[in-house]
Amino acid sequence: MASSADALAGGISSLRLGADKYRSLLNDGKSGNIRWRYGGPPIFDTVNKLFEEERTHGQTSLTLSTSKANMATRDKYRFILEDSGQIKWRYGHPPAFEAVNKLFEEGQTKVWPEGSLEETVQNAIKSWEMELSHKIHLQDFKTINPDKFKLFVNGREGLSAEETLRLGSYNALLKNSLPEEFQYYKPEEESFESSHDAFRSALPRGFAWETLSVYSGPPVIAFKFRHWGYFEGNFKGHAPTGEMVQFLGLGVLKVDELLRAEEIEIYYDPGELFGGLLKGPPVSETKTTDSGDNTAEKHSCPFAH
Repeated sequence: MASSADALAGGISSLRLGADKYRSLLNDGKSGNIRWRYGGPPIFDTVNKLFEEERTHGQTSLTLSTSKANMATRDKYRFILEDSGQIKWRYGHPPAFEAVNKLFEEGQTKVWPEGSLEETVQNAIKSWEMELSHKIHLQDFKTINPDKFKLFVNGREGLSAEETLRLGSYNALLKNSLPEEFQYYKPEEESFESSHDAFRSALPRGFAWETLSVYSGPPVIAFKFRHWGYFEGNFKGHAPTGEMVQFLGLGVLKVDELLRAEEIEIYYDPGELFGGLLKGPPVSETKTTDSGDNTAEKHSCPFAH
């Protein structure tokens, strides 16, 4: 009896020594028949503990660093921010869109199904405007074909990719042929920076953009859009009203086989926008200058938010 008990105890001990959660070959139940170099199955408790302690530390560090990187580059509406490591950014770092994303989500009138054509167009335009406002080299653009790109606004002569990037999105979209006395905004007198500062000051929460309808799919995509924000800062000598300013428009987007934009046509009434921005009472030039110097956050527009 004693010998049987000793054998059972020895078998249990052997199984206990042989079990290892990282080395499956030790768990096949046959270790009792193996001739081991040191007389019994090896024990890895010490090295397993070391592995688990260092792995946890490494995973925590990796998670934190990844989280910080993603905070700077991840945006659920602008997919190309995921690939931002080698980009030379206008303001030295990838842009952040938390404020205007919040404005968009609170004010959008359409919620499109994930992966739908409408959502795809909406995010593509947001991504394009983000590149136009925040990247300084055309070779870094993912949303357009730089060699063929043209921007047409309200039937005017098309602007090349180089011209559009030099002018900036506001100046490119607000160019007009009205007599000077009827020009509410004069793009030829504005630089890239001054144009963005003017609208960033007037619309401190950003200028949100949504797709209202899509009428056709690639390669020629026709769509209707809405653009809105809240007039909460001075604009060109006019005090803020706190009211929503918005306009509607139509667009035609021609894309290549890689779905990069080759032509963008935009049609809208600038009077809808400026009617709201010029509604505020006049303020002194000094106050306008002081309140307009709001450069802490580099939110862009007009077509990406």
